[in-house]
Amino acid sequence: MNIARRICTTPYQNVNKSLYRKFKTSVAQYESSAHTQPQIQEEKFDFEDLKVLERTERRKAQIPPFMKNVFLSVYNRDLLAYPEILNKEESEALDERVAALDRVFSDPDKTLEDRKNALKVTKMYAAPVSLTNNGLAINHTESLRYLETIGADLQLGQEISDHWVSLNALKLGLTEDTHQKIIDHMTSGEHTIALCIKERIAERITQADFRTSAALDERSVWRITGEKICKSTSGYYLVLCVAETRLKMFLVHPDAEGVSHDDTYVTFRKTPGTPLDMVTEDLLARALGVSRLHTAALIRCSLLQAIRKISGYIQPRTFSGKPLSEVTTIRAVVGDALLTAYASESAEYFTAGLLDGYLEPDADLEVAMCRNFIAGAGLGSLLKLIAIPNVEMQSEGRTLLENLRSLTLRGETVDSVNMFIALNGIHHAGKAMSQEIHQMRNPVFHPTFILKKLFSDRHQERDQPKLTLRLAEHLHPSLRVPSEHLEYCVLRMKWACETMMARHGVEVPRAHLELNRLAEAASEILVISAVLARASRAYCIGLRNSENEMKLASCFAEQSRNRVQRLIKEIDDGEYLNLDRFVVEFGKKALEGGTLCEKATARVFW
Repeated sequence: MNIARRICTTPYQNVNKSLYRKFKTSVAQYESSAHTQPQIQEEKFDFEDLKVLERTERRKAQIPPFMKNVFLSVYNRDLLAYPEILNKEESEALDERVAALDRVFSDPDKTLEDRKNALKVTKMYAAPVSLTNNGLAINHTESLRYLETIGADLQLGQEISDHWVSLNALKLGLTEDTHQKIIDHMTSGEHTIALCIKERIAERITQADFRTSAALDERSVWRITGEKICKSTSGYYLVLCVAETRLKMFLVHPDAEGVSHDDTYVTFRKTPGTPLDMVTEDLLARALGVSRLHTAALIRCSLLQAIRKISGYIQPRTFSGKPLSEVTTIRAVVGDALLTAYASESAEYFTAGLLDGYLEPDADLEVAMCRNFIAGAGLGSLLKLIAIPNVEMQSEGRTLLENLRSLTLRGETVDSVNMFIALNGIHHAGKAMSQEIHQMRNPVFHPTFILKKLFSDRHQERDQPKLTLRLAEHLHPSLRVPSEHLEYCVLRMKWACETMMARHGVEVPRAHLELNRLAEAASEILVISAVLARASRAYCIGLRNSENEMKLASCFAEQSRNRVQRLIKEIDDGEYLNLDRFVVEFGKKALEGGTLCEKATARVFW
């Protein structure tokens, strides 16, 4: 063995020696040349000093509009996975700030100044601002969490909501240099920004609906003239004006000349303003529309506050020798209010997930639906709640009712938002169904199409659409029946849009009552989707009390399905069968000052 090893290695010994010499020589040459050649040193940057660290957004690719497609009975099943926007670090930081705010806002002994100082310490006045400008760069999901705590003080909740929306609008509309000059002062907490959008209703036919205007003076300074509904008496104002035949926003600085305040109105008389020239009307409308999502969160907080106060009244009291909390009618009222709050919360965070989780989301309708759902359902639940203590909590009841009423009418009415929802939805559906609607309105020229249509719509005519969307496959198996309720509602929406457009044609924007019903039905569908997605996620990942969420989701889906069925049936019936024609005539007679009927004791013959 040793002989064989020696024979095999002997011929290569000289090769190894020569290779070692060559390698040693090349290394020596490299080391000598290193001193003669110029050295390239790696530059080191301190990125903390440069302040280029910003929050990264984890957004998915752009998707088609969700609720607009529901008007065509097209449903994105992927969205039944409830959004999870925040990672572990972001969620922990959010919980810490919320806990710090809650210690102040939940303490009744804290004053208004204490609460404002807490907002300053936690950087709430700079929350939407980028990290480089000493802000928090919060997204929509985080803003809802903060508002849930700040909303305990309704005035501060509305102020901070307007402030956040205005900061986002200013970032879009001002140049970078102008924005950097004023951002530190606006986020210090000394002065907030108030939105001035809504105006008085016109008192004369010749009076324009939108009268606040802005024009350039001889010094090329924009001057604002008009009156806006706004309760803020100091700070910045973000005013919507007509300028050069289009709508434009202007920033009015504190202590500007020509500003006077009333209890409800603020008047501008040739007040100088800074224009937001860098933003288009569409982007501006989208930025301002987020205030609807904030309003929904504040209404829900007000409803939960009412539930807590009424529960505190009920628990220590008895009736007929039994605790008042054991009366089933009282339990039903409180449970229905909690179901409404749960559904609204689900829809708000679902919509916030759309805004935060996708590129260029088209979610204006979803935001408006969140506002209108809780505005209508919350007010009805509150009226039932404050009827429980009756006369024993008159002052508290009046305060709760006034708070919810002011939030419901904050900036706009429920009917105006419903018109926005319905007109945008039916416009989206009309673009896809224009050819079909044209043939339906001209049946004599398209007999073959009409025959096919009669056969294909036979299930819709019987109010029994075939469930072909297979939504149950994307939810927990326990939610199969609620998912079928959702599927029924979605499949009826195209039928409702088709019926309205075939009936009214280009006059469909004038069918206000039917459009109102269509918007309510669409809002219900959004909320069912959010509730089912949230409950399914909670049960699948094993959250605490997830079995209660499954029950809440099932109850809400059952109730909402019945409401959607009634709304779409009334649209299908038309103004005579659903009695709209006669109700409108009664209202017309009363508004004209005429007598609708005689007294109940009136007689003809004595």
